[in-house]
Amino acid sequence: MLRLTEAADLGVMYDADAARYDEAGSPCLEVVTRAAFVDFYEGCPSIGFEADGQAIGGILFDGEQAHIAVLPSHHGRWALLLKPALEWLFSLQTDILVEVERDNTRCLRFLDRHGWPRVGQTEDDIVYRLSPQGGQRKTAYPFLGKRRFAHPFPGLRHRPS
Repeated sequence: MLRLTEAADLGVMYDADAARYDEAGSPCLEVVTRAAFVDFYEGCPSIGFEADGQAIGGILFDGEQAHIAVLPSHHGRWALLLKPALEWLFSLQTDILVEVERDNTRCLRFLDRHGWPRVGQTEDDIVYRLSPQGGQRKTAYPFLGKRRFAHPFPGLRHRPS
């Protein structure tokens, strides 16, 4: 069973990133340790993804950008959490930037397929702007019109005043 949790397990998010960086042969893990990652993001708002009681990833928001990470074993399996997770994210801010490394083809295809615009680039990254109406899914959700998930944190539906 998939569900959102009140906060992401930052260690699991690090593990999800580490798997990708290991695969790409990046030296970044020599600099950014698990402890440094957790310390840096500890105070950021986050929401976790869980499958069958085990943390599999999540989204965190650092005040400017969103960071999404999912363990490779659950790529393609967490999609039912996307809509309620984005509702949570957009309750914090309605226009959010996401930087994606140029070699992260899976994530680039995902964002392009859902219609979020590319708004810039750096030497290493493509920058996307996510907004509630900005992504246009090319195919209909199989449960369109049926709400399968209650909003996990009703108090977070609207931006706090």
